[in-house]
Amino acid sequence: MRKTVCLVESPRTGAGQDAARSLANWGYRTVILVDRPEKLDQFLLDDYRDIGTSIVGCDTSSAAAIVEAACGIAGDDLAGVTSVYEYFVTVAAEAAAALNLPGPAPEAVRRCRSKAGIRSAGDLVPGLNPRYELVHDVTGALSAAEKMGYPVVVKPVGLTGSVFVRRCDDATEVTRISEHILGTASYLGVAMEPTVVVEEYLAGPEYSVEAFDGRGLGITAKTSGRLPYFVELAHQFPATVEPGVAELIVETAERGLRAVGLDWGPAHVEVKFADREQRIPRLIEVNPRVGGDRVPELVRLATGIDLTARHMAAVVGRPAPEPATAAAPAAAIRFVAMPDTGRLASIDGVEDARNGDGVTEVHIKNQIGDVYRSHGSNRDRIAHVIATGPNADDALKNATSAADRLRFGWDPIEGAAEYV
Repeated sequence: MRKTVCLVESPRTGAGQDAARSLANWGYRTVILVDRPEKLDQFLLDDYRDIGTSIVGCDTSSAAAIVEAACGIAGDDLAGVTSVYEYFVTVAAEAAAALNLPGPAPEAVRRCRSKAGIRSAGDLVPGLNPRYELVHDVTGALSAAEKMGYPVVVKPVGLTGSVFVRRCDDATEVTRISEHILGTASYLGVAMEPTVVVEEYLAGPEYSVEAFDGRGLGITAKTSGRLPYFVELAHQFPATVEPGVAELIVETAERGLRAVGLDWGPAHVEVKFADREQRIPRLIEVNPRVGGDRVPELVRLATGIDLTARHMAAVVGRPAPEPATAAAPAAAIRFVAMPDTGRLASIDGVEDARNGDGVTEVHIKNQIGDVYRSHGSNRDRIAHVIATGPNADDALKNATSAADRLRFGWDPIEGAAEYV
């Protein structure tokens, strides 16, 4: 019988499919453990079927249930348990540890999954954190904002994808978003802690450091959409930064990794500057997984390093795969945002986009007939295009030009957008 790896849940970003393909290429059987298989998107079901990956129902909120399911599926042939989905990295690490399988320290992952945990760890490293306060009611949020001075950023402690993260310019906005966070019991089935983080607003550019085993491997530049939201609309790898600035970014990220105790496997560490002159870097968060938004694909195209394959190799105890030949010096991804509300009526220009300069991937995540109301988060994106180029700026120009060829028709629907 083939050795089996169980992946806990599947994001919509393509990371799960990339992981399953790598494992299949090495002869492993891959099983995706999913709490509600019937809720998986059709494109995920299609992709996993084509790879030869099985979908099995399981209570993925419980490490014990994951252990029982994985052992029942594979027995002595179980080679690994992990997750590439932000919301399930902790429970997967707990299951792997219970089975004495390779994986990150569960306590480090648990720390990373809470913005409160990251900030508490960062407090021990001078100059790492922005100014912040953790509060449990609206009065506390208002008091923190007044002490810091407006604008501030208000966010929940345990979500991802910029969900409910807002820049607030006055007390009315702080009250509104704090009430919403504190009044929301769960999001996409994930229980929300009744805690609000109030942070100083950092006006400088933001980057992510793609890391492995506690060391930075490269820097990604991020482009976000209109404030007060923080919807990510583009990424470029490698980021175009001066050598001294690059060293600051990587050093800050690695200090953050040491602070939270994450020294095994992949990490996606976000760093933002307090000023436009890029003198004062601050740690935003540490994600104990490969980057989302297809960032690993940008790294692979630009360097030949397959971060997802490297992660899977660590999970099963294989040597890290050798880098392949890079496709181009740089790669970028451009997202297409949805309107606030609407029913998707038509999709055109896909082949035109695929024929664009340097284009390697065009993906549409919605189907005709889908009804959408905006969340003011990274879920408010209908499509993306990945392209390469001789440098990061040209790669983004190629991706943007191709994305502009995509045309979506939307019919109006009743009801307001869902964001706050």
